[in-house]
Amino acid sequence: MKYEYYEILEIERNATDGEIKKAYRKKAMEFHPDRNPGNSEAEAKFKKINEAYSVLSDPQKKANYDQFGSAEGFGGGSGGFAADFDMGDIFSQFFGGGFSGGRASRMDLGEDIEIRMSISLEDAIKGTNRKVEYKKRSTCTACSGDGGETETCTACSGNGRVKKQIRTMLGIMEQVVACDACAGKGKLIKKACKMCDATGTTEESISKKIDIPKGIEDGMSIKFRDEGHSGKDGDGDLYITFSVPNKEGGLERKGSHLWYTLSISPAEATLGVEKEITIPILGKKKIKINHGSQQDTEIRFKGEGITPVDHRSTGDLIVKINITIPKKLSAEQKKLYEAILESEGGELKKGWLEEWFGG
Repeated sequence: MKYEYYEILEIERNATDGEIKKAYRKKAMEFHPDRNPGNSEAEAKFKKINEAYSVLSDPQKKANYDQFGSAEGFGGGSGGFAADFDMGDIFSQFFGGGFSGGRASRMDLGEDIEIRMSISLEDAIKGTNRKVEYKKRSTCTACSGDGGETETCTACSGNGRVKKQIRTMLGIMEQVVACDACAGKGKLIKKACKMCDATGTTEESISKKIDIPKGIEDGMSIKFRDEGHSGKDGDGDLYITFSVPNKEGGLERKGSHLWYTLSISPAEATLGVEKEITIPILGKKKIKINHGSQQDTEIRFKGEGITPVDHRSTGDLIVKINITIPKKLSAEQKKLYEAILESEGGELKKGWLEEWFGG
């Protein structure tokens, strides 16, 4: 008697693909044999759950089941479980690839290439361009990547995949796997290519100029699609990962904001002043310091920080005040400070003051 697949997954007959997947994952996790060791009922239930999902997740089989109550390829009541589907597809999607042979493994894409590049904070703030040189394995032009003269693999009839009957905790299953004879390529090399020694690829030196956008951050990567190593089914990607310092020449980056510490004298902090300063990387800037400014006062310039790569709102430039106390004074300065001290009712202690001020 055929199982009622919708009841097994506890879903409605009009359930969407997403609802079917969600229900399957929930049920499979609940009754997985690893979570129920020695529980034969859980194992049987797990088998039914997988059978139900293999049908309801396949549009054609689901249509057959909805119309006729059965799906081609399944032997109802046979005691075994034979299905022309790849368990690796299901488990690699939901449980991290515990079964081999999924769709991803069928793709023979070339490997990715990663290059690490160090740039200055100034380059990250302003944007720049760089020349990149690297080596990659490209499809051999002499044999078009075949590795030489080829002939069709008789073991798999040229499709690179074969059906293999295996015995599992779920019963007897037919699993589609890569052909051992041709390593899944569908072809056998009859005569090796001399240019690539039957590898199908040759080493190529690449030189390219890349644009580095403003706002690039430490550890961020730029992806160049299909510029990695070549493979049978396509090229891998090129990733350039950047190393960027957070501090440079007294300027510090904190997210999208730029911080700079400006040292001023007690007189400037007390009386206030307008002056032109030079900030590393950013250049000259006029700044107004209000009278009575305290230590660590922050002066903010809106929108003069870093513009992120994704063009969100630009950060600010923040100038932090550091009031420096002079270690040495001229005779005139000494008299002025003494006068200030006396006006504040302070008592001048002789000896240490002269030594400190160099008097």
